[in-house]
Amino acid sequence: MTTTTATPEDRPVGLESRKSFADKWRAGFWARYVTGPAILDIGFRGFLGDDQPEAMPILDGAIGIDLDYPGYDGRTLPFPDNSQDAVYSSHCLEHIADYIGAIQDWYRVLKPGGHMIIVVPHAHLYERARQPPSAWNPDHKRFYTPASLLAEIEQALAPNSYRVRHLADNDTSYDYTLPKNQHPTGCLEIELVIQKRDRPEWVVS
Repeated sequence: MTTTTATPEDRPVGLESRKSFADKWRAGFWARYVTGPAILDIGFRGFLGDDQPEAMPILDGAIGIDLDYPGYDGRTLPFPDNSQDAVYSSHCLEHIADYIGAIQDWYRVLKPGGHMIIVVPHAHLYERARQPPSAWNPDHKRFYTPASLLAEIEQALAPNSYRVRHLADNDTSYDYTLPKNQHPTGCLEIELVIQKRDRPEWVVS
């Protein structure tokens, strides 16, 4: 199991991941879904203000992937098939135009049994609207609900090539009293974990 030398409260992961990193640590989320040393954290820096420390990948030993990573073009990862124990991406997928290609490539590099952990803003909590454009981030290309996120996974991946292991709204410390014209605070996201599996010989008809 991957371990971290910093305490959960001290680890300067990306700003959105940081909001619930310690809670997930205490709940055993990382121990449950990151079960090997080969980890990719895609889009790990996110937005960092000038007063924020440089972001670290989600766990010790994880490789942080951003557009400046050698050989990465924003879609295709420079890693072999079936080479990673976990792929983690927080508040990144909504920025990628070719979401099907990205999901397929994240899946490609996963080992059978490995987990893909995807976190995206919740349209009803962050955007507080149904369709783009976003009032808060004009680079958001799609708005997500749990159903639409699962629909993208079903578009991208073959039936029985994965199993859904976790799907949850994370609204920890979310302030529901703020008006729509004020930027929301707290956690405002959807968490999805799928596990890669070898497909059976039969197919869904």
